[in-house]
Amino acid sequence: MLNYKKIVAFVLIVFTLFSCRKDFERPNWDVDLLAPLIKTTLTLENLLPDSIVQTNPDTSIKLVYQTNIFDIDMDSLFKIPDTTITEVYIIPFNSVANPGATFYSNDEERTLNISNGVELNYAMVESGFIELEIFSEIKEKIIVTYTIPSATKNGDTLVLEEIIPAGTLTLDGYFKKMIDISGYELDLTGVSKSEINTLITRAEGTVDTNALGPVVITAGEKITYNNKLVDIVPFFVRGYFGTQQLHFGPETTTTTAFNQITSGTLDLEQVDVNIEFKNGIGVDAQLILNQFATVNTNTSTNAVLSHSSIGTPLNINRAQLTYTIPEVTYTSYNIAMNTSNSNIDQLIEIFPNEILYDINLNVNPIGNISGGNDFVYKKHSLETNLNVEFPLSLVANNLTLQDTVDFSISDQGESGSIIDGTLFLYASNGYPFDANIQLALYDENMNFLQNLTVNNQIQSASVDAALKVIGKKESVISIPLTEADVDNLYLAKNIMLSIAFTTTAQPQFIKIYEGYEIDIKMVGDFSYNASFK
Repeated sequence: MLNYKKIVAFVLIVFTLFSCRKDFERPNWDVDLLAPLIKTTLTLENLLPDSIVQTNPDTSIKLVYQTNIFDIDMDSLFKIPDTTITEVYIIPFNSVANPGATFYSNDEERTLNISNGVELNYAMVESGFIELEIFSEIKEKIIVTYTIPSATKNGDTLVLEEIIPAGTLTLDGYFKKMIDISGYELDLTGVSKSEINTLITRAEGTVDTNALGPVVITAGEKITYNNKLVDIVPFFVRGYFGTQQLHFGPETTTTTAFNQITSGTLDLEQVDVNIEFKNGIGVDAQLILNQFATVNTNTSTNAVLSHSSIGTPLNINRAQLTYTIPEVTYTSYNIAMNTSNSNIDQLIEIFPNEILYDINLNVNPIGNISGGNDFVYKKHSLETNLNVEFPLSLVANNLTLQDTVDFSISDQGESGSIIDGTLFLYASNGYPFDANIQLALYDENMNFLQNLTVNNQIQSASVDAALKVIGKKESVISIPLTEADVDNLYLAKNIMLSIAFTTTAQPQFIKIYEGYEIDIKMVGDFSYNASFK
């Protein structure tokens, strides 16, 4: 019994002592820990834009890339600038007009200042305004009816009827209004129906019906109209666009097809390129391609096209009206290039991010053969499109592709932290390429933290006699970590994988088939200091 009491007392003392330990006396010890960090599978669909990867009947891969280089549209041919049409009506003699009496009516033809010498006979307005100001020296309120007979919408003529304040000896009566003419059709042939760029306006002045009595209208008094066209955007126009000579370039347009290829060289077995000119404008055109080139601004390299089309006049027929939807039938002209008739492969192999062009365009090179029936819709242009297609049959040397994956090591705070360790990268390579891999750490805002040194190479997959992959190759790469590496691993939220491929069968061309992929898994083997409450 005495021994039992001694044991109980000892247990109570021990319990009391341990229950009174301070926080800094918590137990801690070092442990080894295996932690999976990232797992991803990379295919060409990951590394190149989805829209350009297609599969051939034999399951080999080809890249098809299409982009618009430039358009020649309505604004390229002409503009309707903001124009003020001023009309001044001067009272020719003294008269007396009763309330409600019309004391003058006046018609005018006004010519619009259309750019580039273009002669329009019809326009349909998509958007725009007429800013109308009226100044009156008549010493009584007048009713002005201002009509543009050549402007109609749904069959109704544009008519404005407004009361203009009476003028005084020192101040004219004044009125101002913005008129929305969106959707209006403009007949620009004048009174004779044979003019061009001509608007008809009509103004009538009537004494206010509420005037107290007859009004004396004095010779020399004026009524002034400022009719200003503002921000006129046509939807459709017709006329004669002249024999204009237009020049475009040297200019560049961007391309994103190869944005994720950062370095290395590529030799393509076959490239087929088509430069397509699609004409949606109702004019005949002669086009001269002075220069066509690609540029990689990241590597400061460029390649200039050598092909028989350079400097050769190309005749492009006018589009035709359909009087339905779509409104026009496009005509087209195509320049076909391949590795047999040009150096087009060199333009692709520099992985361009810009396309450079220099073009002359002669509009109506043989004159007004349409009899004033040239036309253009705002939404239909003369397009220049680039269509590129090449099978992925290639020789690659350090062809470097990039992809970014999410990454995070949670800060363990008081429960423990990583002391040091090694990252193990497991690669299952289904490509017939050897590959070098680089890992770059970035924070949540994609600010660069550091590169992780990777010394070993990922081995290429096994291939058969036709150089087609028959099985993946497993590689394991170890990456020892320093204390600074560990600190940045805690800060990192993204890892950028840069994979540099080199074909093992050089100089033979190797086809890439559907289903080729490389599996990447990274595991951390860490020494970990654990502490517990």
